[in-house]
Amino acid sequence: MRTVFMAYLTGSIEAVEFYCRAFDATQKNCFKASDDDDYYAHAEIVIDDQTVMALSEASHYGFSFAERNNMQFWMTFDDEQSLVKACSVLSEKADIHSPLAPSEWCKLLADVTDKFGIRWMLNLF
Repeated sequence: MRTVFMAYLTGSIEAVEFYCRAFDATQKNCFKASDDDDYYAHAEIVIDDQTVMALSEASHYGFSFAERNNMQFWMTFDDEQSLVKACSVLSEKADIHSPLAPSEWCKLLADVTDKFGIRWMLNLF
């Protein structure tokens, strides 16, 4: 079994490129509902051969999704350089809840809600 979180947002094509840049990730299973669409009905973000996130354009569905809900992605990094890069990209036009800094329980920690409304806890132990 594997679990993949699904994010429903606006600007899905830009978001895929944004997250791939933040995490040195790749994309897979990206498709549009029709050739004329300017958004993804489904796309997946892959880091180190593991699909960690799927996303879809919120407007593709006939109902509303709550923005800024109580869910957060928690990413633990293996090295400081990758953490700093991801934090830098995700912080573009973001709400910074806690800037990247040492914390009492880990070496480095940041808490941001990115420009697509996704909240991230980034850390290095």
